Amino acid sequence: MDGLVRIDGSEGESGGQMLRTALALSMVTGRPFEIVNIRARRQKPGLRPQHLACVKAAAKISSAAAEGAALGSRALRFEPGAVRPGTYDFVIKSAGSTSLVLHTLYLPLALAGARSVLTISGGTHVPFSPSFHFLLHQWAVLMRRLGLDVELTMARAGYYPEGGGAIRAKVFPAGRVRPLVLGPRGALERLEGISLASGLARSVAERQRQQALARLEAEGLAAGIELAEAPSSGKGTSLFLLSTYQGGGRAAADALGALGKRAETVADEACDQLLAFLRTRGAVDAHCADQLLLPLALATGPSEFPVPAVTSHLLTNAQVIQRFVPALLSIDGEPGGEGTVRVTPRPA
Repeated sequence: MDGLVRIDGSEGESGGQMLRTALALSMVTGRPFEIVNIRARRQKPGLRPQHLACVKAAAKISSAAAEGAALGSRALRFEPGAVRPGTYDFVIKSAGSTSLVLHTLYLPLALAGARSVLTISGGTHVPFSPSFHFLLHQWAVLMRRLGLDVELTMARAGYYPEGGGAIRAKVFPAGRVRPLVLGPRGALERLEGISLASGLARSVAERQRQQALARLEAEGLAAGIELAEAPSSGKGTSLFLLSTYQGGGRAAADALGALGKRAETVADEACDQLLAFLRTRGAVDAHCADQLLLPLALATGPSEFPVPAVTSHLLTNAQVIQRFVPALLSIDGEPGGEGTVRVTPRPA
């Protein structure tokens, strides 16, 4: 496969994930791409500060030409050069997600042959993106199973709308990407969590913790939830839950505080996510299912795992990946229902 890849950003889920996946695979494969109708069905279409930060970061590590890289732009042409491992510092305006910038960059850097160190400033615990604790305790663990080692630390937390957080990621070189095969989820082995608060009374984190423990106990589940604080320029809270299972399955649930939102509501939201997952046969949570597709399309063998829901993110991500690489991505199941993901990489 070679030549320019063309993408219509109004297709499928129509979100920023299409852009991030295209950027990552463009850098990995060396194939330029053009995307039009960026985020066409969003309330504010086009490139927002978060997405523009991903484009500029990708252009920097690959010396790319990026035509249309401007706030509000609805079309982008990206022509990468060689990916250069190194030490980089990226700043996202306001509370743009640090995790989504990392998701754009980690795979090209891991396959570039040397270690890289990234400092990314912005939001660490913000809506519609994985929190730092999700990255650290769920995503990075699964990536290590694939042979992709990303070491993460957080200097300070950044909440919506102020941002101002900072994470550091050491991306180690990977010779290859290992496949992942998970069967039906086994018995629950461990349930743990973190109740985090910044700039608020410790009692807020304690209330989140107590409500979560009560909700889980009512379902016959015992959990260990630690209280945590993090320096931050603003105020915020989060509750993170992680469940691990026999056979290697693992699922995370995350909820964030907001102005006027009760601590008990934050806990309820995280518990609702976890309990909904437990009613399925999924081996990983729906968010991780999306995130696994990209590296597994480059793995040395076939992968397979059951998912709790066939989401529009998952289906759209599969479509974009197959524009760049010849992997066969099969997603069995009806949209919104449970399903099975199969990824079979094939030679170009």
